[in-house]
Amino acid sequence: MPDNALASLDYERYFRLLEITITEASSFAFCNCCDNFASAVTDHVSAGGICRKHNSAHDNTAHSATEEPGTCFLTGKDKSTYRAAVKNRNGDTVGYLLAGAGTDSTSSADRRMIPEKLARIASCLQEEYLLTRELNSMALELTGRYEELNLVYDTKDEYSDFTQDDDLLHMVVKNCVAYLDVDMVSLILPHHDRAFIATKRNSSIPDADDISTKLQASFYDNIKMTGEHIILNDLNSTQHRMICPGIPYKLLVCPVLNAGSEVIGMLTCLNQANRPDFYNSGRSVLNVMARKVSKIILTNYDNLTGLLSSRVFTSILARALSNTKLTGQTSVLLNIDLDQLKIVNDTYGRDAGDAAIKQLGECIKGKLRASDTIAYLGEGRFGVLVDKCVVSQGIAVAESLRKLIEEKELKWKSNVIALSASIGLAVIDPGIQDTDMILEAAEIARDTAKESGKNRIQIYHDSDKEIMMRKGQMRWVNRIQNALRDNRFIIYCQKILSLEALPEDYHFEILLRMIDEEGGIVTPDNFITPAEQYHLMPVIDQWLISSTFRMLSGHGIAQTPGEGTVSINLSGQSMVDREIVDWISKQMHQYGIEPSCICFEVTETAAIRNIDAARHIIRELRSIGCRFSLDDFGTGMSSFSYLKELPVDYLKIDGSFIRKITEDRVAHAMVTSINDIGHVMGLKTIAEYVESDTILRHVKEIGTDYAQGYEIMKPAPLEQYLEDRLARRKSLQAG
Repeated sequence: MPDNALASLDYERYFRLLEITITEASSFAFCNCCDNFASAVTDHVSAGGICRKHNSAHDNTAHSATEEPGTCFLTGKDKSTYRAAVKNRNGDTVGYLLAGAGTDSTSSADRRMIPEKLARIASCLQEEYLLTRELNSMALELTGRYEELNLVYDTKDEYSDFTQDDDLLHMVVKNCVAYLDVDMVSLILPHHDRAFIATKRNSSIPDADDISTKLQASFYDNIKMTGEHIILNDLNSTQHRMICPGIPYKLLVCPVLNAGSEVIGMLTCLNQANRPDFYNSGRSVLNVMARKVSKIILTNYDNLTGLLSSRVFTSILARALSNTKLTGQTSVLLNIDLDQLKIVNDTYGRDAGDAAIKQLGECIKGKLRASDTIAYLGEGRFGVLVDKCVVSQGIAVAESLRKLIEEKELKWKSNVIALSASIGLAVIDPGIQDTDMILEAAEIARDTAKESGKNRIQIYHDSDKEIMMRKGQMRWVNRIQNALRDNRFIIYCQKILSLEALPEDYHFEILLRMIDEEGGIVTPDNFITPAEQYHLMPVIDQWLISSTFRMLSGHGIAQTPGEGTVSINLSGQSMVDREIVDWISKQMHQYGIEPSCICFEVTETAAIRNIDAARHIIRELRSIGCRFSLDDFGTGMSSFSYLKELPVDYLKIDGSFIRKITEDRVAHAMVTSINDIGHVMGLKTIAEYVESDTILRHVKEIGTDYAQGYEIMKPAPLEQYLEDRLARRKSLQAG
């Protein structure tokens, strides 16, 4: 190959120097011994003649490694030619600096100086050559790095305005072909059931799809097991013939890893036999692109199903909505929920549930058009955009999917599991304001379908009363989530009065309020129902417990046994969480809370709904010292039969009886009965909703242990209550 460093040197400068330094010589030349490149200057004879004579003599004379610099290698009748070697870093001669001197016009003494002078100038030429070569090498490396950076930065990580869900990965393989200058690139992702191929323009690689299939069969298992790169340049090697006999190309194979460093695919470059070999430098670039693929997958695709993530799906919906507003052409959004996921998880294990989700995703994807989009939204739910269709077409697609899922049983080990799905349908029309609106509509329709019996389709209509009710709940869900995010919940409390003058320093119940967007106070009866409906109560419970413990600790409350009682509500959804006990225990330890000062309240309805779980949680919390109160007692049909199964400390008699106690003999009898049975079982009773002095006298006469209500104290912010209590204590101590 041509030596670009030699070819780029300015020989004229050296020839001028030679003319000044070696006046005895009449012509000068430089000959590249590799490719006969020649540059020369002369006064009396042809420079080309010098080079031809040199090359002829050089070809016929073995050059000694110990040849003296400036040796006279050719003496003729009227002219002598001298040469000085120019060498590379390895000591190999790459060319000669030549000088021709006439024998008749130069004394022998003068001619003896020519070799030394020629050698000195040749050494200068050699030094410039070596430096030029190194600079060229550095320039090539920098160019490669620049190209590598271009390759990386021209390949985006996230969606912006792509028309198909796989455009990012298509872009990776196209960029690899363009920047690495290879004949073909194949990206194979078996985990996501995808393969992407790009070939060089005018490439002579036929049947690229077939080659990609053979690549997966030949390499994937090996790559998955070792996680190592593979480079095969010699098509005739035993290794090449053994690993990939049907692939007559040079290969560079690189693994694609997920976030857990597990192999999920491979990126492969191919070159024809007459094209350049693959080296470690190419492997480094391909490894960068493999990491780029991993990042794209992590950012844009769900790990379980291989489908688009909900974030990407939202951006695709936004584009569809924009197109609808421009063209008036409607589309349809489907929200598909796997009905039996919790049952499958509880009965057969989480792996079975994951298998059901994957099967459902594959079923849905296989039924859609290429222009439609599917994404996994989490918790067994899928989003499907049926692009550019009217509502009747969307309904037909939804019904076909519902039937397909119903007919496609899940075979799990030795079990056959029946599946079904509830589908909410919302139309994307020009009247839709934004993506949140269309997503909410489909979710509301889906929940309505689920609550109406499952395995059915529900279309969102603004005029549907049930839909409107759920829409109101969904809006409350957004308000609750925003309040949690913005810390707009506030803790209130209400005193529980001992009617027997028990030696407690304090006894009060923790209550929750929400501050709305305008700063107003929102009571729980407005937000608890939607919070329960959309399973937000565990989050609210944890916020309430943690915040209460922090405030109590900050005021020195609930630090020692027997000082008092703080009653905190625990929702039915938290009562089925087996991890809640450990979490509460850690919170107590963090804030130095004495467990015996804490009493958790759970409603009778919530406890009975899942009595086994309630019994377990109650016993576990009581084992660390906490107490329990059964709230709203007496409303259930079988209250007394369940009471003996729940190891509680207090009974809170339902306020609907307490309110009527002065005017309704049945209510009075119920309160008396509950109080008596509670005492027989060794429990303390609490009368709630004591709103007048008359009611207070009646509950005292009946013999309840505690009273709670507006007559005792109206709910007040806990911070204020604790500050007032601290001020009273300081005042008493000062007096």
